[in-house]
Amino acid sequence: MTILPGRARIREAHPDDLPAIGMALRAYLAGTEEEKRAHGVSPSTGTEDELPERYRAEVEDPERALAGCRVLIAEVEPAAGPGGRTSADGREVTAGPLAGIAVLALREGSLEIKRLWASPAVRGRGVGSALLDAAVEAAGPLPVTLTVWDWRERAIGLYRSRGFTVVPAWDARPRLLCLRRSPAVGDPSRAAGSTPAGLTTATRALPPIRPARPADAAALTDLHLDAWDEAYTGLIPAEVLSARRVDPEARARRWEDSIASTRNTVLVAEGTGERLLGFAIAGAGRDEPAGGLPERELMALYVRAEVYGTGLGHALLRAAIGEGPASLWVLEGNARAIRFYERQGFRLDGARKEDPVGTELRMVRGTGGDAVGSA
Repeated sequence: MTILPGRARIREAHPDDLPAIGMALRAYLAGTEEEKRAHGVSPSTGTEDELPERYRAEVEDPERALAGCRVLIAEVEPAAGPGGRTSADGREVTAGPLAGIAVLALREGSLEIKRLWASPAVRGRGVGSALLDAAVEAAGPLPVTLTVWDWRERAIGLYRSRGFTVVPAWDARPRLLCLRRSPAVGDPSRAAGSTPAGLTTATRALPPIRPARPADAAALTDLHLDAWDEAYTGLIPAEVLSARRVDPEARARRWEDSIASTRNTVLVAEGTGERLLGFAIAGAGRDEPAGGLPERELMALYVRAEVYGTGLGHALLRAAIGEGPASLWVLEGNARAIRFYERQGFRLDGARKEDPVGTELRMVRGTGGDAVGSA
């Protein structure tokens, strides 16, 4: 959560926000269509109540349309003026209403800002800037992408101030610009000159993180085998680790089939050539959701020993499950992994299960049902 005194409070969306999200998306999309008609790039001559078909699902059923997205909400916190609680320009503002939204989604190894909207009632109070900064922060080491119409000069200026640049278009619509921001480790995700105290401007780029492809199967097999040797030697019998290497071709085929068919999120961190440095898998929780277990589960997270301590593990975890509630299972005795997950907000909840390689302990962060979606 990001708190900006006197301006906006940025938080994750909750299921209770869905009606307000639908209304905000209607306002955003209707305003966009009006602008497009004014600039001659929309064939529509309709009104606010006659949005193009492709947009109606977002307004009428945002829960379904935004499935898999992460939604950030801006709430106003009015400043006190001579007449009570007012905005910067003196207009009355009620505390707490939805003042803006950002809709984020993974797209080909980057975090895409699909929607970014601030209510006209709070323009000039930094709501759009706060949402943009929160979106960039949510991306961690991932590049951030977005599209913007070329007549939105103020918005383009804001994006440029955060390090976005125009790149070759992936969307062929006339007058639509495609922008990208490529961060690095240590990047505070703030405008130039506003680095918080204690942060250094020296940066070192993390390896790119992207969705896995079936063609990664052989490299994933090598990574998975090496990572188990490095993490579990002394915790798992040596003969178990040796047996895993008997038929790497069969393992690669299973990886290929799994990547091609899974509904889970599978991310990889690239190395040099075809070599991979880490991977993460996340999806719907496999345990019964009784007792308020989160809906999201981190099913696997491995990095090579050579990149321990570089922040790559945290980056993979964040890209796979965001900052929201989740559960995971960790091998008993794997003190290094347990400490790592504790630093990410996970806690042992007392659940145990027996696995062929040893006893596993469950760790949980937060509770279920308190977010619309996570990247």
